[in-house]
Amino acid sequence: KNLEVNTALNGKEAIDFLVLNGNDILPCLIVLDTNMPTMDGWEFLSTYNQKITDEIKKKTVVVMMTAVDTDAVVTRALSDPNVSDTAQKPLSDIKFKNLIK
Repeated sequence: KNLEVNTALNGKEAIDFLVLNGNDILPCLIVLDTNMPTMDGWEFLSTYNQKITDEIKKKTVVVMMTAVDTDAVVTRALSDPNVSDTAQKPLSDIKFKNLIK
């Protein structure tokens, strides 16, 4: 199946994209990094929870990636009701394909 991939360099760009295009281009998967410039993954989640409609949230899977896969990071990420899973970087092609499925 062909999927359209949209990228953002940071969390602010991702939020702006969702606010502007969420009804027209609904992502099925958002992959966040805990460490991004301008707005990191944690700040993205806070803004996402406030600004994005429940309709979009229900149809979108959010995965938090981190280079530091500690229990504290995983627990913090999964405590957000919109985060479905976590993944440790670097992410292999196989792991990424599994996330997509």
